Amino acid sequence: MTDSQIKRSTTPATSRSHDLSDNNGQTPNEKADHVDSLLFRNFSIYGSASAEHYQTTFLSYPLSVLARLVRHVFGSSQDRKVRILQDFEGVIIGGEMLLVLGRPGSGCTTLLRTLSGDSRGLHLDPAALLSYQGVPMAEITKRSRGEYIYVPESDIHFPHLTVAQTLTFASQARTASTTASSSGHPCATTGNMEETITALALTHALHTKVGSSVVKGISGGERKRTSIAEILVGTSRIQCWDNSIRGLDSANALRFIECIHSSAVKAHIVVIATLYQASEAIYNCFDKVIVLYEGREIYFGSTNNAKAYFIDLGFICPDRSTTADFLCSITNPSERIIQQGREDSVPLSPAELAKTWLSSSKRVRLVAEIQRHEKVLASDYGTQQSPRSHLELTMQRPPTPYMLTFSKQINICLTRSFQRLAQEPTPVTSGIIGNTIISIILGSMFYNLPGDTSSFFGRGVLLFFTILTNTLLASFEGVQLWDHRPIVEKQYQLAFYHRSAEAVASMLCDLPNKVLLTAGFNLPFYFMANMRRTPAAFFTFYLFAFISLLTGSMLYRTIGAMSRTLTASIAPGSVFILLLVIYTGFILPIPSMHPWLRWFAYINPVGYAFESLMINEFQGLQFPCVSFIPEGPSFVGNRPHQRMCSVTGATAGSDVVDGSLYLATTFDYHEKHLWRNLAVLFGIMALLCILYLVATECLAVQRSGGEVLIHKRTRQSKTAFFDDSEKQEHATTMPRVTQPKLDPNLLPDPKSNGPVAASFIWDNLNYEINVSQRGRLRLLDDIEGWVEPGTLTALMGESGAGKTTLLNVLAMRADVGVISGEKLVDSRFQNEGFARKIGYAQQEDIALSTATVKEALVFSARLRQSSQYTDAEKLAYVEEVISMLDLGELANAVIGAPGDGLNIEQRKRLTIGIELAARPELLLFLDEPTSGMDSNTAWTICRLLRRLADAGQTILCTIHQPSGTIFEMFDRLLLIQRGRSLYFGNIGQNSRIVIDYFSQQGVAPCPPKANPAEWLMNITSVANTSVKKDWPQLWASSSERRAIKARLAGRKAELGAGEKKDSNPTVDSTYAAPFLRQLYHVTKRNFEQDWRTPSYLHSKLFLALGASIVNGFSFYASSNSLQGIQNQIFSVFILFTLHSSLVQLIIPRFLENRRLYELDEGPSRTYRWDVFVLSNIISEIPSQTVLATVQYLGWFYPIGMYRNAISAHALNERSGLMFLLLWSYMLFSSTFSQMVATITPDAATGINISSLLYSLSLIFCGVLVAPGNLPRFWIFMYRATPVTYFVNAMVSTGLSGAKVHCSFKEIVHFDPLEGQDCGQYLEDYISKAGGSLLNPEALRDCQVCPVSTTDSLIARFGINYDERWRNFGLTLVYSVLNILGALALYWLFRVPKGKRHANRSSGP
Repeated sequence: MTDSQIKRSTTPATSRSHDLSDNNGQTPNEKADHVDSLLFRNFSIYGSASAEHYQTTFLSYPLSVLARLVRHVFGSSQDRKVRILQDFEGVIIGGEMLLVLGRPGSGCTTLLRTLSGDSRGLHLDPAALLSYQGVPMAEITKRSRGEYIYVPESDIHFPHLTVAQTLTFASQARTASTTASSSGHPCATTGNMEETITALALTHALHTKVGSSVVKGISGGERKRTSIAEILVGTSRIQCWDNSIRGLDSANALRFIECIHSSAVKAHIVVIATLYQASEAIYNCFDKVIVLYEGREIYFGSTNNAKAYFIDLGFICPDRSTTADFLCSITNPSERIIQQGREDSVPLSPAELAKTWLSSSKRVRLVAEIQRHEKVLASDYGTQQSPRSHLELTMQRPPTPYMLTFSKQINICLTRSFQRLAQEPTPVTSGIIGNTIISIILGSMFYNLPGDTSSFFGRGVLLFFTILTNTLLASFEGVQLWDHRPIVEKQYQLAFYHRSAEAVASMLCDLPNKVLLTAGFNLPFYFMANMRRTPAAFFTFYLFAFISLLTGSMLYRTIGAMSRTLTASIAPGSVFILLLVIYTGFILPIPSMHPWLRWFAYINPVGYAFESLMINEFQGLQFPCVSFIPEGPSFVGNRPHQRMCSVTGATAGSDVVDGSLYLATTFDYHEKHLWRNLAVLFGIMALLCILYLVATECLAVQRSGGEVLIHKRTRQSKTAFFDDSEKQEHATTMPRVTQPKLDPNLLPDPKSNGPVAASFIWDNLNYEINVSQRGRLRLLDDIEGWVEPGTLTALMGESGAGKTTLLNVLAMRADVGVISGEKLVDSRFQNEGFARKIGYAQQEDIALSTATVKEALVFSARLRQSSQYTDAEKLAYVEEVISMLDLGELANAVIGAPGDGLNIEQRKRLTIGIELAARPELLLFLDEPTSGMDSNTAWTICRLLRRLADAGQTILCTIHQPSGTIFEMFDRLLLIQRGRSLYFGNIGQNSRIVIDYFSQQGVAPCPPKANPAEWLMNITSVANTSVKKDWPQLWASSSERRAIKARLAGRKAELGAGEKKDSNPTVDSTYAAPFLRQLYHVTKRNFEQDWRTPSYLHSKLFLALGASIVNGFSFYASSNSLQGIQNQIFSVFILFTLHSSLVQLIIPRFLENRRLYELDEGPSRTYRWDVFVLSNIISEIPSQTVLATVQYLGWFYPIGMYRNAISAHALNERSGLMFLLLWSYMLFSSTFSQMVATITPDAATGINISSLLYSLSLIFCGVLVAPGNLPRFWIFMYRATPVTYFVNAMVSTGLSGAKVHCSFKEIVHFDPLEGQDCGQYLEDYISKAGGSLLNPEALRDCQVCPVSTTDSLIARFGINYDERWRNFGLTLVYSVLNILGALALYWLFRVPKGKRHANRSSGP
């Protein structure tokens, strides 16, 4: 940064007055038409600390309920208030920028949040005053939420949208035509949006997906700039930026600050920002600064006076230290320097510094400024005529924070929804294709149904399955809804749109998909199965099918919107769906319903739709009867009154059955209900839609617990922890960042003969990926360099330059694309163990959310450290790492998910700690290890790296915004720009070597007091139009590069000539720990993960409990009549639909663990891929066993099957076998779900695929279509599907050996031949066909029950009691096959092969 540039950056701040005493008591900007200001006084913030702020487990909820009950009874409470901010005061006027400085944990984030009007989860002191140009906080939150915004550190976007689509949407949402011309905001038009994009150097990335940790897209720095641009392209009055330069290089960070500075000046907005590692140029862009020390204000005022204020107190500002670093160091006892001789008089503690500030002259002037400003506001409001009154302007505008009308919000959200659909059509297309396949299979099973009574059951099954499937087709929408809710919530807080507007848009966007989905599923089977082929019947069928799909969609959306978490929505939603299935009227006909749940049939949309479809299919038709009682050769020629059709609803003496009579007798359905039911469906759909929109608008997603640091409950845990969301430590105890402490006995010994470090070189390195629209894209182009033991090498470049890509390629973690060139390491290290001996701290901090900090470090140490170390030595090294990184007070803290638990700075230290705990023997790569840290912590981390390098470690790391002192800690620099080298070589004393090289190229030299790293980034920035040089070409043709090439050639020869040591299978193996040890530790961790995720286990438990109780008590004490036996068979069938709900829990959990493995633990060779798969399978067995027990107790006894076992004198055997079958089914469900999850890209697709495959099992299991009625082509599916053997074993175990007792309407009535009684007349028939005659001696009105024993009835389904144990064994075989299939599929589709290992021909 040149002197002229620093002066230019400083000018806006120095030329502006900071005291309201100027201009006769008026603010400098009051000459503008409209001014915003922010005033706060007596500003104290509290948080609620509770003894319950410990990690929750499976037993936590019931125990906490009991504890609350006890406290309520005895009138005690453990909740208390913890002060976060104490007695803050200040004023910022429009056009000014306030810099908030403080170490992590000082309260910076809390201050920014509350100043933006977001006080959720916090408590303001009643005496606190927070005024926005005279408007109170409550009014601002209600009317102007989007104009007073808080921008957190995290970047949340729709990953499949491009940068241009993301920013265009933000611009449209926060720009109204009525305000664009009058607001004066520089980004209020499309043209200004383009200016913002240009200013933030995002032009080249506009048509690239934003991406995420899973979806490939732009770089992390570019994603951060996209988040910044998303705010800048809209209109706002107060902007609170929380460390928004995190992940940006110094040039882009300065560019961002200059951009918001320009916006502040032109639009007279207030900008408040907390920044870590702020350069002097960035500091000079701000007008005012506030310094925080453990929740206390120790300075507020001009940035020009802050440094002098603390120097006057007795502190020393070190040479080449930025002002921001100096001010932060005042709050760090280990960093601040006190003037000699003033040690006893300088205030040091937070209380002392705050007291000194309160008595200072600058604070007196601040109070006077606040009072004068309040008088100005009071004067304005008293006249009622001031055009500048923001209160007046606020009250004149509509009472809404949104810039667009509701209809326009829907319009832009709808456009975005279609863009998302176009970018990621996989879930939708897979659903359409899969359900079309199901429809064709279904149609072939019921192909060309005959028009007689033999098709009655088939038509009923087909219509039931159809309407049920149509209703449940939208089940995956719940998962998608939850994937998008964090983004919707963020944009709602920014006042882009109503939550309900996005909900309406998503419904409208799904309509074309639903039309295609309905057509794809319903058309093929309807005509293949020979359903009623009249135009009126078909279109009536299609109408009800489509309305059912829409109603089901509304149902799933409503359940999801009314739940605070995804897992919490699955259990009640699944039980509700089970009620829909049972009380449709087919599985359990209306006459068989028990009164305690009969009411549900009246609110069941599926039941109304099914009734109408049955009426549509059967009404007005006469079906010829194909089965009479009696029938046979001896009964040919009998009169009609001497036989009767065996179908329910038949009339004596008739050879046909009236369809309407059949419906009325069997189902209690009536023709007049056909169109009435359509009106009812519309009413239910409308009600659900209203509930969905209201719930979406009013019920926010469960708020992150970021303010609370959760600790693992131990015997030593006595207190709760609460503090700022940046560093949630105890409110009164601030951990100190200490100097890194290294035990020489634990560090690698560079003088030992063992392989402790390696030289690693790369030459002519290229990396290309396929981009569908642009062919091949080269991300790395002819890169060369090396790292060697005892050196610390910096990798620098602008955001998006390719730094992370280069590290991934060097660390063998690039699993897509084509890599060419050479990568060479010492020949003695060229073995399978090379990859695991590399430590790689990634840019994204990935760790298991339920583990504690110490557990994560111990896990890494035990599985990644060499086996030459004992377990005690590994644990000792973990303690040393904890001490190095000052993680002692966080050792028992739960990591948590991003935004909950550890903050970003703590996560970064943990990420580094995990790699250090592995004790990397060869290389240590770090991607932005200081990102998100304050300057003192960053210095400490880099000092630790320097000392590790001095101890013999080989280290390469990317670094952003390094201070001058940090930059000089490095030995070499590799500087790249858009994948091409700009420089590689030594940095030199005082950075002279690298400065001299670039100065020779004709640029202004680096000023003596400037930061060399910032100077380098500025002159080589692509966006710097003042320096127009082709730096990659200059380097390619330079003498320095030729010297590097020559040295590379020599180093290649040295590496190739090195003697390769004798192979040591233990040291050279791919993994440090043996297979069984890996399996033990990973499985143990998975058990702990489940136990510590109560929402997961509770959802599974309540799902199984609710499903079993609803099923068991709906079919409570089922009789052994014909209908009762059918009901029990369907009850067994219903049991197996539970998988569709379990898969929604198991697949997301598996994918969460897969993400952790594939992004971090797999590439680092922590454990094997088969260990990952097997450990996930094993860890599910205990919970699935509990579910089987719950199912057994809640279903087997209420339904009454045990009575059949008692009558057969086999209660113990049958009860035990039934439990084993349920346990086997639960095992099958989990293993099948995980097998499918191994290859699915996301949860929605996995659930779709699993539902498709499992639906085939349900269709072919023999319940819906008996094996004897299946087309011969499909009989193999009946034998292959696992559900067949579950059904056969459970039905035979539960029903075999019992007598059948027909109900009154199931008894067939007819007269015998004249001169014969009923016994004589039916003797031959009963002996052959079976059944029972109730009145054998009667001479008329013979009463016949068509079936006498349950064995003869279940035999029609191909079920045999003698095969029960064989079938149980086969069910276990299917679970084993699932496990083998999971291993095979994961190896085939997910384990990197070929390309990754092919690179070793040129190196490691």
